[in-house]
This record gives sequence, structure tokens and C-alpha cells, in this order.
Amino acid sequence: MSLRDKLQHQGGTAIPDLFSKFGVQTNPFPSSSQTSNNPHYKQAADDEGEARIVSYFRDGKTQVVVLEGTQGTGKTNFLNHFEAEIHEALSDVDGYYIVRYLADPEASFEGTLRRLFQELGIEHLKKLAAKLSDDKSSISAVRNQDMQTALHAIAKDTSGDSARVMLEWLLGFRLLKYHREMLGVQFRLDTVESKTSALRDLVVVSSAVGILKGIFLLLDELEKQDGVLGPTAVVRYLSAMRAIIDSLPNHLFMMIAVTPDAMRRYSTALPAFRSRLQNQITLLPLTSVEDARRLAQFYLDYFMIEAKKSGNGTPGTETLVSAEKMQSVFDEMSKNAERRGDTGVRQREFLHQLHIIAENAIQAASN
Repeated sequence: MSLRDKLQHQGGTAIPDLFSKFGVQTNPFPSSSQTSNNPHYKQAADDEGEARIVSYFRDGKTQVVVLEGTQGTGKTNFLNHFEAEIHEALSDVDGYYIVRYLADPEASFEGTLRRLFQELGIEHLKKLAAKLSDDKSSISAVRNQDMQTALHAIAKDTSGDSARVMLEWLLGFRLLKYHREMLGVQFRLDTVESKTSALRDLVVVSSAVGILKGIFLLLDELEKQDGVLGPTAVVRYLSAMRAIIDSLPNHLFMMIAVTPDAMRRYSTALPAFRSRLQNQITLLPLTSVEDARRLAQFYLDYFMIEAKKSGNGTPGTETLVSAEKMQSVFDEMSKNAERRGDTGVRQREFLHQLHIIAENAIQAASN
């Protein structure tokens, strides 16, 4: 059968045949490259994460949570899950902002700060302007003179144009004549320090007028900094993270995903950074075949339930991946993990092997 025939066959009949044989409509196991849109397998670490969020929501005090785990143990999936959970939980509550940021290897923390300003956005600045037009007393809590001047300027402007210009200034755009004329600012925000100070002032005044209750900042793959940047740049990056934590004793919830190796190196490079990271959640690899089977069964059950919702008739009961095959895969991967010094089998690698086995069974059934 040619590739064209195979693709036409897949498009025409594979889905109903797949459901009638195996009770699913797609391969239930994610490949190693599929890092998003995967279901979340709940574990003890979830309870720890929820407890930290509840505490933050109750008290409003800044918290930093370190999500630590080797590559492939589910850190990205964990962050994806909690991003969705926080969105759902706070969908009817105003004043909270959720920022998900992949810690791309940059020479500074500026990208994260830029993302925070963008998330707050023009609408937030318009709300702030409306509040300040009635009562400007909260501006007195602002430390930076340019920020005070800019806030007074947007409070006087009912058109909203100055809010757009102020966002440009906060993002570090080159200072032009219209920025000076509309906002009265004299200096460009062109350093991490100046942007951190501006963020602190913006959060403080927004909180004071009642339009900001908290910011959730979820940082993924922080270990990338260590692999690309030199030692001096890494220290600057970590110092900037420490500065933003210290500048906002309230209203910030930061969850950082990082590998243990990178965390140890960062702690050595900047001991003061480690002292801010006492709340730790650890994701462990699979250490027993029972844990591996439960994880695999979770994915099977999830996609079987999803397939039934579509109402394609009676689901099939043939096994995609047998329990014996799962054990064989786990045993072999345990040996490989031991040889490379790992304490267990990484979930992503285990699921990827099941994906390959399931794919072979699916294609064989579709021919």
C-alpha cells in the first residue's frame, strides 16, 4: 500500500475502527515531543502546590515555590495544570493576573519583566488612571519621580492615549518627544533595575487603589540559563530574580521549575538566591512498576472516557499495551536509568515507549 493509500485509509476509516477495537480515538500515550495538552496525573505534589496557593490567596504575602525535578518528570505538565486551575478558580475574581513564561536563555531578567508589564497591559493602566483621577493620594507611595509624574499624567487624561504611551515607557521603548510631552518623564527604563523599580511602584499603587490583588508568575525551564549564559550573566540573572522577590513583599506568587543540578549550581553561584527558595516541591521519577502501571492506566482511562463522550457506538475492549509489556518496558528502562545514575524511570521516557508500542498496535489494526 502506498503512502497516499495509507493516508486516505487513515482519514476515512481509522477513527471508527480504532474506537471499536480499543475504545479510544487516538494514541493515548504522549510522545516525548508532546509537552502540552496532556492530561494531568494527580499526585502528592499537587496537594503541596494547592496548599501554597491557598496560603497566598488568604494572606496576600509573596511566596516563591520551587518545583524541582529532573528532565522528564513532569514539571511542565505540572505548571500547565496549575495555570489552568488558577485561571478556573479565579475566573470570577478581579484583580489577579496569571503570567506563564518560558525562561528563555537571555542575558538578563528583562524578558520576564517585559512579559509582566504586557500582561498588565493598557486596560489595567486605564483602570488605574480612572481610580487616580478621583484620588491621587496613593501616588505618594511611589518611589520613582518619573513614575509619579507619569501617574499624575494618566490621571488627568480621559482619552486613554496616555495609558498606551505609558505602557511603551514601561516596556523600555526608546524615549521620544511624545513620551516626554504626554507623561512628563525624563529617563528611559533601559535597565533591569529601573524596570524592577517601576514594577514595584506599579504594583503598590495598583494595590492601593484596589485594582490589583496578586500576580501569579509561573517560570518554566529555569535551568536553561545555566546551559547558555556565562557565570557572570547567570549571577546577574539570579540577582534580578532576587531583587523582584525582595521588592514585592506582597502580591507575588512565583513558581519556578528547575532541575536539581541547576538548583545546586545556582545556589553555589549566589547563596543569597537559595535563601529565598525555601518552599520546595519535588517531582520524583517512577521507582516501581506499580507506579508506572498506574500512570499508564490513568492515560488509558482518560482517553477512553473522552472517546465515549463522542458517542461513536460501542467501544472495543482489545488491549493496546498489555500489563506484561508495560512491566517489560519499565524493567528495561530501570536498568538504563541505573546505568546513567538516575533514581528511577522518567515519566516522559516511559510514556514515549508506550506511545511507540500503542502506535504499532493502532497501525496494525488499521491496515
